[in-house]
Amino acid sequence: MKNKILIIGVLVLVILTSIQIVHAAVGVGISPSKIVLQIEGGKMQEIDLLVFNSGDSPLEISLSSEGDIVKFTEIEPKSVVLEPEPQPHALPIKNGRTFIVKFTPPAMGEVKKYTGTISATGKPAAGSQFGGSVGVATQVELIVTPPASIFAFITTTHLIIAGIIILIIIIILLLKKSGFRLKIEKK
Repeated sequence: MKNKILIIGVLVLVILTSIQIVHAAVGVGISPSKIVLQIEGGKMQEIDLLVFNSGDSPLEISLSSEGDIVKFTEIEPKSVVLEPEPQPHALPIKNGRTFIVKFTPPAMGEVKKYTGTISATGKPAAGSQFGGSVGVATQVELIVTPPASIFAFITTTHLIIAGIIILIIIIILLLKKSGFRLKIEKK
C-alpha cells in the first residue's frame, strides 16, 4: 500500500514538473492620448506620437488613422518592431519610438471640425510563439479654419473657366465690331 502511494506521488510530481506554465504580458502605450489642433485649411501640421511596448516580448507595431481624418493624414513610419520597456516600468520611456503624423486638411470657406483616431496595433514579432494582437488609440479633433486669403480658393479649374468666359466675351465684341448681328426671333 505504501509503495502504491509512493509511486502515485512520484507520478504526480513528474506530471506537475513537466507542465510548463506560460506567462506573457502584452501591451502598447501611446502618448499623447488625445490631440486637439486648430489648423488653417490647406496648410500642413505635423505632430509626434510616442509609442511604446509595455509587454515583455518584442512587438511589431503599426499605426493607422480612422474616421474623418483618414483622407488627409500621413503617418511615418508605417510599422516598426519595438523592444519591451525594462521592468519595473519607469518614466521617461526608454525603448519607445516616435511616429510623425502629418495633417493636411482641405481649404474650406467655413470652420469645420474633423474627428478620428490614430490606432497603434501590436502583434508578436516574427519568431514569437504567441499569437493575437493588442492595440491602443489616441483621439484626434481637428478644427480647420478658412485660409487667410480669398485667393487660396482659386484653383486651376476656376482659372480655366474664367479664361473661357473672357475669350467668349472678346469673340462677341470682335464680331459685333465687324458688323455681325445676332437676332433671336419668337415664332
